[in-house]
Amino acid sequence: MSSLRHRPGFTVVELLVVVAVIVLLVGILVTVLSSSAKAAQATSTRALMGSISNSLVRFKTDIGYLPPVLGLAPGGGSMAGSPGYLRDLLIPQVLGGPDLPQQVGPQNYCSITSLVEYLVGPGGRDQDGYGAVGTPIANSLGSKEIPSVGIRAPLRDGAWGAYLTPVAPTQPLGTLAQRNLPQGASANSSTISNVSGRVLGPYLELKDATIFGAVVGVSATGAPIVARPGDNNYNETAPRCVVDYWGQPIRYYRRGYANADPKLTRGRGGAGAPGMGWDLGDVFALRPQRFAAGTETDGIADGNGDTTTSRGLQGAEFALFSMGPDRGVDFGVRIDAGGLNEDNIAEVGK
Repeated sequence: MSSLRHRPGFTVVELLVVVAVIVLLVGILVTVLSSSAKAAQATSTRALMGSISNSLVRFKTDIGYLPPVLGLAPGGGSMAGSPGYLRDLLIPQVLGGPDLPQQVGPQNYCSITSLVEYLVGPGGRDQDGYGAVGTPIANSLGSKEIPSVGIRAPLRDGAWGAYLTPVAPTQPLGTLAQRNLPQGASANSSTISNVSGRVLGPYLELKDATIFGAVVGVSATGAPIVARPGDNNYNETAPRCVVDYWGQPIRYYRRGYANADPKLTRGRGGAGAPGMGWDLGDVFALRPQRFAAGTETDGIADGNGDTTTSRGLQGAEFALFSMGPDRGVDFGVRIDAGGLNEDNIAEVGK
């Protein structure tokens, strides 16, 4: 009995050591689980981008060209909050001369809405849809497209006549409001009731609704605010985008083209030479952080004066881009001091 009464207990120091060990183990476990989750999300995002890349190739096989870039039309266009926001046609800027500007052209020539518009086609008959007239949508004009997804051939300009044959010439060319299905003599013939025909696509399967978001606004910094199905601010009529597994929109880049014809792709051209004057190797955020032997070459100098780019990007027809787990990017440079671009994910295709 006396041995039991006099057995020493834990000291305060020993208790503190035990607690510290437990906290350390929990921290290690949380770090490992977080790293595993990020790795799984990165793997899923790369797989998604691979599927989108294959869809773009199938689209080009059927239509003859890659989807054009939709965004904010220069000099006007659709306003934030409207169905046309980020869905107006962007004609690529032509750059020429031996010294190409850094912060124009390639850096801004991308879209977050083209992938849904051209690979899925959720719009109505007077936008990108091409289905039979069906059940009217509640509290809206017109009728619902049947089937609800799919596109009609986007015509030679790639924008359903919005660039070559605008409905209202006083509006900026290429806006969503000018998309016109050429059915009949009326300038607004896209609204007639007998629009129907063969549906193309969808090229991107709708197996996981969480990969589709709606652009419901814009932040103070100009970044798009994206909501997914189930979110309180989700709006089914807002412009759609494909999101990565961190909930951020995947950006679509494509090589520039000439004469408003998306089939006429152009690469770099010197002073007086034909060409856009740039290629996807000149998009700083797409440039790799590290290069395998024999893949490195030169392009336009970024904000740090770095011209390093890859031959694969220079020969690419399109690219897909995710900001990665940190959901951040510095579009002005290849390598940034804060490391935002270290986890960028790019998928390149031809």
